[in-house]
Amino acid sequence: MVEIIRFQNYSFKYSNSQEISLNNVNLSIDKGDFALMIGDTGSGKSTLLKQLKPELALGKVTSGELSIFGEQPREQFSDIAYISQFVDNQMVTESARDEFHFVLENQGLNNEQIHSKIAEIASYFDITDLMDLGGNELSGGQKQLINLASALILNPQILLLDEPTSQLDPVTSEKFMRMIQKINQDLNITVLLVEHTIEHAVFYANRLVVIGSGTIRMNETVDIGLRKLFDKVDLRNYLPQIDRFYLEQGMDIHERLPLTNQELNKLIQNQRSEFYYHESREISDEQSKSILNVHNVSFRFDFNERNIVDSVSFQLDKSIAYGILGPNGVGKTTLLRLMTKQLKLQSGSVKLNGTKLNKLGNDFYQDVFVLPQDPSLLFVADTVHDEISYQLEQESISYDEDKITAILADYQLDKVSNKSPYDLSGGQQEYLALAIGFIKNPQILFLDEPSKGLDPNMKVKLAEKLNKFRANGGTIFVNTHDVLFASKYLDYVSLMFDGKLSEFEHPREFFPDKYFYTTEINKAVREFYPQALLWEDINQNES
Repeated sequence: MVEIIRFQNYSFKYSNSQEISLNNVNLSIDKGDFALMIGDTGSGKSTLLKQLKPELALGKVTSGELSIFGEQPREQFSDIAYISQFVDNQMVTESARDEFHFVLENQGLNNEQIHSKIAEIASYFDITDLMDLGGNELSGGQKQLINLASALILNPQILLLDEPTSQLDPVTSEKFMRMIQKINQDLNITVLLVEHTIEHAVFYANRLVVIGSGTIRMNETVDIGLRKLFDKVDLRNYLPQIDRFYLEQGMDIHERLPLTNQELNKLIQNQRSEFYYHESREISDEQSKSILNVHNVSFRFDFNERNIVDSVSFQLDKSIAYGILGPNGVGKTTLLRLMTKQLKLQSGSVKLNGTKLNKLGNDFYQDVFVLPQDPSLLFVADTVHDEISYQLEQESISYDEDKITAILADYQLDKVSNKSPYDLSGGQQEYLALAIGFIKNPQILFLDEPSKGLDPNMKVKLAEKLNKFRANGGTIFVNTHDVLFASKYLDYVSLMFDGKLSEFEHPREFFPDKYFYTTEINKAVREFYPQALLWEDINQNES
């Protein structure tokens, strides 16, 4: 194999920080590798990726060396492409055609060369119908596909992907990952992919790299890496559900990991007498007090366009957690904004505790908290520490330094307390925003994609906080693409499509009749255990 990337005893810190972000990293990547990189939120995954694009990592190498293609990194490597998780922040022009023109003109190509390149890339990615659409006409998945095409149009040798599917729905996410696999296999382009959720990505990678506290904890082939994840208690939650079940139940009969759903199905079929479905989560029939009522709400951005939200009605009850799933661009965020006075109602009504929204003044925002898709919109202070202090003051909560320290530690932000909120990783920003929400202690939490950017262990901690909030009488409304999170931690789930909302159902009623919007465990074993959604739902008979 030809080595093209080597970190040797490499350490790095950002210009605005006194702390080391990467510490004595040793890692080599070969030509054609597909390296899947995982690790705790804020552990240095994105920082490591950005070292290969020096213009993205403003800081100082404190020790060690990095070589790319056998040489020291230059300010610009045109043969290294980078795609981030922020779908809307990467296109600099109005359409895909203009974007490709812009990229190629900057490389000095003439009109004939540009036309040929664009024709080839549009055909390869099957985006000819999208070439002249504006950004507001494209779904999140289409935008990310155009971002990928724009990155590939310069024929890079290395493709860097920083949680590229975090804002995509499950179906679009899987299609996107299949395109990455095709690029890796067809063109032998080396791929470094940072992800938190590896259910699908693990099938396309040949190496699994675990990063912790700015250093490399593990660098193995995928099969060995998955087994080592299981051996380390703090990393087990990273495992795909299928492989977690296989290893937890001691079914290891030398199958190569990761297992497909079909392979687990055959194993269960052969050993079905050894297992049973364990109904560990009960559906409560207890009636709760209605707190928010949405009645016949419709909305469109332009008079001549179709309804983004179309005759939607439902109610939220006190102490219940609700979630909405659905593809990108079907109206989930628009509905949330209508429910929280960020958009003016055009028809229908929304009532909080029996009072219409237009009758409620600014006190409304004392009763609800809204976590937007971009959590940085909530920040006002210069440091994480001061952000917590400011929010406590806003809520007239008495505090001292010990209280602030305790809150920071509770949200795993104590080590970044002196950083600007805008310099945090995506997951840390999400957690800081959630801390602000819990400090407000509203009646309702409205959360738009709250689990994005969070590692699996942080998702568990988030769920614990949501459960505590709900137990104290709080209501939760979540927009999410995270099927596993919804199936495990929410009380009722609905699917939105074309502006319409299905009835809310308990996860064990909602997911079993879905083919794509369901968990991998359910897909694998539904013919034997239709209501099984998680690996914990299937237990082994005692001998």
